[in-house]
Amino acid sequence: MDKRNLGQSGSYTRRGLLRAGSAVGLAGLLAGCSTESRDQAEDDPSEDSNGGGETDDSTFFEQGPTVGLTEVATGLTSPSALVTATDGTERRFIVDQVGTIHIHDDDGLRSTPFLDLSDRLVALGEGLPNWVAYDERGLLGLAFHPDFGSNGRFYVRYSAPTDEEALDHYERLSEFQATDDGRVADPDSERILLEMPWERPLHQAGTLEFGPDGYLYGALGDGLNPFNGQDLMTLKGCIIRIDVDSRTDDLPYGIPEDNPLVGAEGRNELYAWGLRNPWKMAFSGDQLIAGDVGQAMWEEVNVIEAGANYGWPLKEATYCHDPQLGISTGGDCLVESDRGEPLVDPVLEFPHFDEAGDAVGFAVIGGHIHTGSVAGLGDRYLFGIFTSSFSTASGRLIAATPQESGQWPMEEIQVEGGLDIQVLSLGQDGSDSYVLGTRAALSEDPLSRQEGVVYRLTE
Repeated sequence: MDKRNLGQSGSYTRRGLLRAGSAVGLAGLLAGCSTESRDQAEDDPSEDSNGGGETDDSTFFEQGPTVGLTEVATGLTSPSALVTATDGTERRFIVDQVGTIHIHDDDGLRSTPFLDLSDRLVALGEGLPNWVAYDERGLLGLAFHPDFGSNGRFYVRYSAPTDEEALDHYERLSEFQATDDGRVADPDSERILLEMPWERPLHQAGTLEFGPDGYLYGALGDGLNPFNGQDLMTLKGCIIRIDVDSRTDDLPYGIPEDNPLVGAEGRNELYAWGLRNPWKMAFSGDQLIAGDVGQAMWEEVNVIEAGANYGWPLKEATYCHDPQLGISTGGDCLVESDRGEPLVDPVLEFPHFDEAGDAVGFAVIGGHIHTGSVAGLGDRYLFGIFTSSFSTASGRLIAATPQESGQWPMEEIQVEGGLDIQVLSLGQDGSDSYVLGTRAALSEDPLSRQEGVVYRLTE
């Protein structure tokens, strides 16, 4: 990486970051800036706010409430989720992307993993294009059955290897069973529900969530083929919804009768579509809210509704997008798909760069509505930004106020002492909110380092 384009803070100007992106890459968990955008940035000196020199951090967001952080778990590599089970034990289950699930309770992080799937994963860090800065594959999602306390069933999403030359890996959705005492899972209890061929090592998404209706929702990215977002015959670029307590025809799961495409053209599992890489989503009450990682210029957050089309690749956030050139512009955009579906706008959007050309951040990390006691955060939607730098851990935390209509106003959460991680996920346990990430910079090969950490948000 050409460190001459870095400012003292470790942040990039637009021009400097795009130069680095041409060599290192903004794909993976980062938003992938298009070749056209790089060319425009190189050709237009106005894109560089100070001639390629040092820059202050972007002040795009208004200043929001101040919180403290209490470190609750370390020794992880890439903590990608924190979830709880409805079993009355007040345990938190922390997913590490490299293949393990750990129990965290009042005594800290237990030394024995709840489940270890590391030997069933594709080899992380191998077979990647040289422009990929962060391997998105691995153990990506975890959800406990609503009756986990009595049936011991839970569900995971992970990237499994394949010998097929045309594929990079399989994305697998599996059911597992915990032992009778619930302290560990039985690795031999795996029942595969879905095994999806994945041609490229990117845009898997992976979050799993049970909704208040008892059905299992799953997020899938477009597999780095943007046209999948509008293809109803594939499960890519969408949110699926299935019934794990029944069977339909020869499937190992059931199809809810009110799924929007039952009896229509398209996959019956589909619940919503037109998404690029919905890296993280969560239910807050009966509302499913998903962050969708952008490509050319914009990041977005969507409230997910049954049968809704969120526009990718015809739109990026509220902007027109050209999927052939990979660029987004203003102007009069398409308002409906070829099938006549309205293209639903996000409730939140922010650019990769502010008007001065400084980096705002890349890769939105979907969060949740905070219901804990931290002052100033009550009933606000908390979400993260993965990073704004290749050389330092520089994630951001944002709070948004939900509105009945239109865009939600946003403020940046101020962290006492600063936020020293790339943000990978947010979680909650009913009383507290957590932020998960890694202290390793992108330039340090984060998946080879145990720099993962979990913080609890405090007053």
